[in-house]
Amino acid sequence: MSIGTLDRTVTEQRVIQQLASRESLGGIRPLNPSRDLGHLADLIEDAFGEELSNGGERVLRDIRLLGTLGPLNWLFAGMSSEVDGIFNSFVWEDDGRIAGNVTISRPTGHPKRWQISNVAVLKDYQGRGIARQLLEKAIAQVLQRGGQAVYLFVRQNNAPALHLYRSLGFSELERTTDLRFNPPAVPPPSGKLAQLRQLKPGEGKLLYDLVSRVAGPGHRWLYAIRKRRFDLSNEDRFFRWLGSFFSGERETLWGVLGSERLEVGLTLCARRLWNPKPHQLRLWVDPHRRSPDDILAKDIVQMLHQQTRRPADLSVPAEHESVVQALAEHGFRKLRTLILMKLEL
Repeated sequence: MSIGTLDRTVTEQRVIQQLASRESLGGIRPLNPSRDLGHLADLIEDAFGEELSNGGERVLRDIRLLGTLGPLNWLFAGMSSEVDGIFNSFVWEDDGRIAGNVTISRPTGHPKRWQISNVAVLKDYQGRGIARQLLEKAIAQVLQRGGQAVYLFVRQNNAPALHLYRSLGFSELERTTDLRFNPPAVPPPSGKLAQLRQLKPGEGKLLYDLVSRVAGPGHRWLYAIRKRRFDLSNEDRFFRWLGSFFSGERETLWGVLGSERLEVGLTLCARRLWNPKPHQLRLWVDPHRRSPDDILAKDIVQMLHQQTRRPADLSVPAEHESVVQALAEHGFRKLRTLILMKLEL
């Protein structure tokens, strides 16, 4: 056994022993889907009610619906990946009341990296160390399942949560600002885009090159930047086109071309037909670009008016403050700035 393996084994045993000694004083147990989902929905609404997006409200409704099905809810949970992840949770119970929750999952599919989410404690129970014990339980479970790292997202203005995560050893990777665009009741006249254009087949390599240059440390750590993700073969394009009929969503690539390479890159996952979710956009910006932020914001809004009329969510690295400001001046509303944090185990 190597020294690194020995250190990891000792760390794992220490965390599990500390947790076992605390559980006798607390009420941590695995989520029981047959009877806990309604209480869990109440907890999430109590903790995040004012912060829930449209998608979060939809998931909350699905959890409440499944809660009414009792032992049969597992038959329907797989219909929603967001709800299905809730089942891998631990709760804090006090005299029959669900007072806290934590969820572990692997949404990126990486076998050694687990996400911690839905860390919530009822307001009446906050300040008692319940969140810390739930987090320690989650970390111990990840260790037992062979995980090597955990990560989470937290709002940058949530000072108590940031203090807790840092005290447990989490470190910051990067910050991302999320914005929402709600189309006006009366759409403006359609017009030609000034600089932004949809990339042609074969131009995806330009976007791959841009993402490889400017992606932050968090994106690089969490997601593999693969050329095939952007530079599609004819076969890949066909199967994406075919899949769009079943999913009700279609991804297109956009960019602002400089003298030799992209200055701005954008992915648009447009939802249509029966898919009720908002459009989803991800923006990458070369910090040395010459194109004005105001023109970029106008082009993005004009491009959205060409899609099916529904809200659109956009994520942009938080350091591009001038881009965020320009988008806000053209109809986008800033929702939150999230910090991606990780803990190596």
